[in-house]
Amino acid sequence: MLELDLPEALMLALRWLLLLGPICLVLFFAFLRDTTRSAKIGGLFAFLYGIPLIFITHSLALHFGWWRYGWDALMLNGIPVDILIGGAILFGPGLFFAFPKVGPLMICLPIIVGLHATLFSSLKPLVHAGPFWFGGVVLVFVTAHIPAIYLAKWTAEDRRLPMRCALLALMTGGMIFVVLPSLIMQAMGGEWELLARPPWSSVVAGLCLATASVIGLAANQMLCLQGGGTPIPLDPTKRLVRSGIYSYVSNPMQLSAALCWIILGVFLQNVWVIAAAGMAWVFVQGMVRWHHRHDLLKRFPEGWPEYKANVPEWIPRWRPWVPSPAHATLREENKTLLRILGSATGLDIEIRDGATKYQPAQDPRHFTGIEARLFAVTHVNFAWAVAAHAALLVVMATKYMMAHLRQPEQVRT
Repeated sequence: MLELDLPEALMLALRWLLLLGPICLVLFFAFLRDTTRSAKIGGLFAFLYGIPLIFITHSLALHFGWWRYGWDALMLNGIPVDILIGGAILFGPGLFFAFPKVGPLMICLPIIVGLHATLFSSLKPLVHAGPFWFGGVVLVFVTAHIPAIYLAKWTAEDRRLPMRCALLALMTGGMIFVVLPSLIMQAMGGEWELLARPPWSSVVAGLCLATASVIGLAANQMLCLQGGGTPIPLDPTKRLVRSGIYSYVSNPMQLSAALCWIILGVFLQNVWVIAAAGMAWVFVQGMVRWHHRHDLLKRFPEGWPEYKANVPEWIPRWRPWVPSPAHATLREENKTLLRILGSATGLDIEIRDGATKYQPAQDPRHFTGIEARLFAVTHVNFAWAVAAHAALLVVMATKYMMAHLRQPEQVRT
């Protein structure tokens, strides 16, 4: 272990280097090398993923005393903003652009074992290492840095769409639940103080946040499953998605974000966090509607206007809008399910022996077993659809991971 203990002036220079160095690295490799557009998009996604995950893991490190940072300038919740941004750039687009053909584990392992093991506890006053600091470093790499590089690599190669969508969902959730509220409270006042809240309020807030999050996560899943793309317009869907949660509301992710900020603001007793819900409305009025006019309308000139005329942006329909009915094959002994589906909209039900199947309209894919039952339930009403989507998130994620572990080369990418 090295004992550098450099003067504060050199530590300040190092802090700037940790920001400017990654920026120069990315500019060099992105613009002087023949970097493809998809690789640049992947690098951007990796950076955006790194910001919330680095912030969350470093916040945990500060809470448990694994390490702390010196100085008070440019800090957010005790974390230097320049190091946060520099780390997201370096361990995202920076290392991916520098070593595009090398696996993320092979890139990061030498840094964990070599650089961090020898220097991390020697960087006073920049970083004051505490007990179990190496475990905290491993946590940061496993949850933030390595997945960020994988996200860039998979996006550049157009592979592992379910994993990409899952990582983008983590990114979005981290921004909504942690980073943006922290920025708001840093600027306008307020504290997290989660342990000081009454237990009953934490339980109620958690249940409400989970329900609101299902709406956004379900949208992400539908864009992946039926759209063949991600929620980010830079990596768009190949097909127009009008089923599932999208048959009730056209902006489910923005609705989910607004609801989460309202719930979180009430829980934290912070009016400024509640007011952040207005940002979702502004985002829809500006960016989302612009995207609809300049992308979706051009790519789907027939389907989009009809969908937009029938499905609201903010207040979900109680019954789904289904222009072409889906087809479900059920067995006669599924009496409870058939009773629930008695009021379903846009669902042709065939009762016969054999496997339970669900075939969406104008979609070559079909679903069987419990997935088919849950997709059929999304046709009943909005409440049933949210419940069914909550179960689908668990069921389909578990199925994908199990299939990946058994036969990784055969998993649908």
